[in-house]
Amino acid sequence: MKRYGYILSLIFTLTCGSVYAHQDFWCTEDFGNVKVRIKTGFKYEEIQKVFLFGQLAKQLAQQLNYSEQIFLDFNHYYVGNCEPDYFISYDKGEIQYNWHGANKGKDILKEKSIVIRQVARQFDALTTLKLLEYAILNIRDIKSSQKEIEYEKNYCQWIINSIDTTFIKAILKEPNSNQINNALSLKIERPYKDYISYYLQHNKYTVFFKGTFEKKDTTALITLDNVYQFHDNRNCLVFDTDTSFYYINGFGKKVSERHIIQNTNDFYQPYSINYIGNEKLSIHFRYSPKEVDPEDAKRWIFEKERTLIYLMDKDILIRDLDEFINSKTPNNKE
Repeated sequence: MKRYGYILSLIFTLTCGSVYAHQDFWCTEDFGNVKVRIKTGFKYEEIQKVFLFGQLAKQLAQQLNYSEQIFLDFNHYYVGNCEPDYFISYDKGEIQYNWHGANKGKDILKEKSIVIRQVARQFDALTTLKLLEYAILNIRDIKSSQKEIEYEKNYCQWIINSIDTTFIKAILKEPNSNQINNALSLKIERPYKDYISYYLQHNKYTVFFKGTFEKKDTTALITLDNVYQFHDNRNCLVFDTDTSFYYINGFGKKVSERHIIQNTNDFYQPYSINYIGNEKLSIHFRYSPKEVDPEDAKRWIFEKERTLIYLMDKDILIRDLDEFINSKTPNNKE
């Protein structure tokens, strides 16, 4: 029974210290004449991704001989899937909120500039470059046709400037220009702290191994359409969606099978991932069940927790630690 005592102790260690509340925040970076801002609720990988887009946008602007200020503004709708919305304007980037008692929107930029604003669950490099290219080549039309609009979707209550949003979506259906393809062909690396990272190229993400900071040669391990969460170290987990991941063994240069996390109950936060020794990783999250047990309600328990264990050396995922323990523990023993 010592083994089960250790496991129960482990459960407590993995689940304590969870965060119950949060507040949205902004992250901003400048890349030459391109300012990138993202509003989100947690430390999603989307933050790192849009900063890579900013570097590509800088390169595209240089190809088009455009040196004026550009503002790429991303509003991350992270609680679920949504139909993306896009806005193009030429102003100081202000957003006026239209709820009762809201303050007047503040200018974000010192001078009027191209503003590309997106609202989505997942942002895309190609989309960003197409919107920017149109704006650079059609500034006069944008200035003359933009109007003040009310946008009340995806937890936004905005009054902003934009050209016709239906027309903007039509822009995205146009073929890529040579300038866009040239920008997408560039290899833009995510700033990394350890042995494994990824780079953006051709609108895809390639995870690679790099033994040391000084080593120039790299080994590409897997190429993905998206990176949802990235837990980097000498070995790492890379999530391509909010319910699936790969384990990357950097030194062995091996990639696991794609593991699926089932029944997440609309969980939308980044997973809490920890190395717990003996070639094991824990993946923990808490969620709100669709139906609350009456006994739990009496004790004011409205959330459930779930811990998965990934066996790195065996490439096995235990999808629910509690269920696994219960299946191994006889009912007649304490």
